[in-house]
Amino acid sequence: MTEPLREVTAADIAELLRRIDEAAERVGYGRADVLDAEELSRATGIAAERLRELLDGAEPEWPPREKRARESYYRQLVMQRLDRLRTPEQSYRKIGEAVDLSHAMIGNLVNGTRSAQVDYSGPLEELYGVPHGFLSKPEGLALAEQLTRVKDGLVAAALRDRLLTLGGERAALRHAGNQAPSLETLLDTLDGLLARRDGSPPADGE
Repeated sequence: MTEPLREVTAADIAELLRRIDEAAERVGYGRADVLDAEELSRATGIAAERLRELLDGAEPEWPPREKRARESYYRQLVMQRLDRLRTPEQSYRKIGEAVDLSHAMIGNLVNGTRSAQVDYSGPLEELYGVPHGFLSKPEGLALAEQLTRVKDGLVAAALRDRLLTLGGERAALRHAGNQAPSLETLLDTLDGLLARRDGSPPADGE
């Protein structure tokens, strides 16, 4: 948890939402059809009420720079995320046995008296079937990564739709330079092909 993380701002979240709106429209949906606060809450560990605030433009909380305040931040973060995962019937001992940790260590994590280190946060995340970093990623980063997954899924669905319309199931891109084209770039290309095939004028920039 000491490795530097990319800070995510409200502007970053807003840009991702814009791209989700654009991708959703290309498959005939709106934002309400593809984003659900409860589902995003389960995927990120962020409380649904707070998640709605972030979607509405609230600035994500970021870890403090001062060492002690930062350690306290992560203890509280792990405690909150574990609280969302742990069921009432799961004793500290049962959890500890499942991940080869002492029940005292699990109690410290649950009560926010100790921060989760990589060597045992990983097994806990695996136990509960959540993505790596679920316990420790700041809310802005956790939300941004999940929104990116949603956006990529929508773009992939649109790509498949275009390929089927064009009569193909696979596409190969040839490009110059060191950076491969994005999925959005490929989608723009296929939309341009469809427009030319149907005799429609291409959109600006195609």
